[in-house]
Amino acid sequence: MNTVAPSSLGSVEDSASTGKRIYRLNRPHPDRWGVLVGGVALLISLPLLAILVYLTQEGPEWSHLVETVLPTYVSNTLILVTGVSLVAILFSVLPAYLVSYYEFPGRRLFQWALILPLALPTYVAAFVFFEGPEAAIPFLIWIRSEFGVDAFLAWEKVIRYGLLILMMGAVLSPYLFVACRATFQQQTRSAIEAARCLGMNSRGIFFRIALPLARPAMVGGLALIVMEVINDYGAVHFFGVPTLTEGIFRTWFGMGDRVSALRLAGMVMVAIALLLILERQLRGKARFEASTTSSGLCRLIPLSRGKGALAILICLVPLVIGFIYPVARLSQWAALDLMSDRPAVLAASAGLIRGLVLALGVSVGASLVAAVFFYAVRLRGNGWRLGGARLAGLGYATPGAVIALGVLAVLGAWDRWAGDSFLPLLSGTLFAIGFAYFVRFFAIPLQFSRSGLSRIGRPIEEAARLSGKGPAATFGRIHLPLLRGPLIAAGMLLFVDILKELPLTLILRPANFETLATSAYSLAKEARLQACAVPSLLIVIAGGIGLMIMNRWMSSDSSHD
Repeated sequence: MNTVAPSSLGSVEDSASTGKRIYRLNRPHPDRWGVLVGGVALLISLPLLAILVYLTQEGPEWSHLVETVLPTYVSNTLILVTGVSLVAILFSVLPAYLVSYYEFPGRRLFQWALILPLALPTYVAAFVFFEGPEAAIPFLIWIRSEFGVDAFLAWEKVIRYGLLILMMGAVLSPYLFVACRATFQQQTRSAIEAARCLGMNSRGIFFRIALPLARPAMVGGLALIVMEVINDYGAVHFFGVPTLTEGIFRTWFGMGDRVSALRLAGMVMVAIALLLILERQLRGKARFEASTTSSGLCRLIPLSRGKGALAILICLVPLVIGFIYPVARLSQWAALDLMSDRPAVLAASAGLIRGLVLALGVSVGASLVAAVFFYAVRLRGNGWRLGGARLAGLGYATPGAVIALGVLAVLGAWDRWAGDSFLPLLSGTLFAIGFAYFVRFFAIPLQFSRSGLSRIGRPIEEAARLSGKGPAATFGRIHLPLLRGPLIAAGMLLFVDILKELPLTLILRPANFETLATSAYSLAKEARLQACAVPSLLIVIAGGIGLMIMNRWMSSDSSHD
């Protein structure tokens, strides 16, 4: 009996009715899920690639920019990065250590209250802390009359820069506090108890045991703080401290030099990339593994009355500076404004509602896309799909002003190409700002989707596939319902971040389009501080809700672990 071997290009089947062999050509099926991963990663990276193109181009004002203000932009950015990092370390590391290892009155309260400053955007806190330089005017006048103009200018700069660094350090310190607290609470009993048995005191344990073990987390938290400082526009503009991000605004809108602004944005993006590489290298060389035989947490050490009072003071100072005082002052202003005849929140209600609807739409859409995206990565976790996932998360590490300019460059090229056709023009529309939000914050729902999918076991997927369900049906009927909690949490945090985003929104918003952030900033620039307090407090309330959701998610994540 003759047999025919199947070909790599086709298959052989026997027809039951005729007894003849039927040859079928096997057509390769396109990797639809891989195309999805590549398409989303490319879409997110387009604005970033567009910025890099301008690194080699020189605008008409570039030489003047380099000779006059660029050194000031760089030096001010370095001053703020250094100062804010030091203040954040002072306000976060020791409180995180105290609430993790010691028992004192209010410890449980401080565990979650010390993350509340994250609900307060830096530009909102700047509205309140700008009262400091104004209150120092009599002192500065005395300095000028006694010591001259040079001393007056020096002291004015010290007060302005010092208050800005103190405020930003207090508001951004929860990034480092959360990282250090998680590391301290995960450290095992063995190392600490061994140090105590050897007679090491609390100071030695802190500096020789706890801090070295927490170094990778500290580096990661500081990297987030540095990126937030570089990204900030509202606070530095309000205090009159020109940085690289404000330089992008001045070059684009003040000088009218688009090419130089894009080149400056490219320099900022390269600096952020180098920072991320440095952070990865530092954390990669400091890996610590806990012993599985002693994974219990250390027994909390009760503090005496005096030391307990000192611990309360150490934890209370950053909370007062970074949250309690600014929110109390904003509440006072908002109460005065709401008692007036024309509160600002009602005057801008239509624009604010449009902003809320846009933020909600982007949050829901980005969360669903992130879930499908990482499911596609999980289906076949090869190198290029994992690389696409890393590329899709780069937008969160890029300043909002840089992404806004990249989106303008990409959509501007599209509009020039589609100008004589029936295709829509996209620059200056809600699509532009929605797309920029998607690029900037896609890493948030992506991380939540990654964490949620990691809890869904492979046997569930295999059972669905054995029952004849394809990947799409498996995702829709099994994974998506199980991801409801993570996607809701991701959507809420994404919604809050979009409400707080200022530089990106200022650049890309259409005419007469307001969000809570732009409304508060515009009113503050007009010196209407009481009116700006209402939208500012709404941002803080939304941020507080998002933080509670994040805290609950982290707690449930730990319980599952």
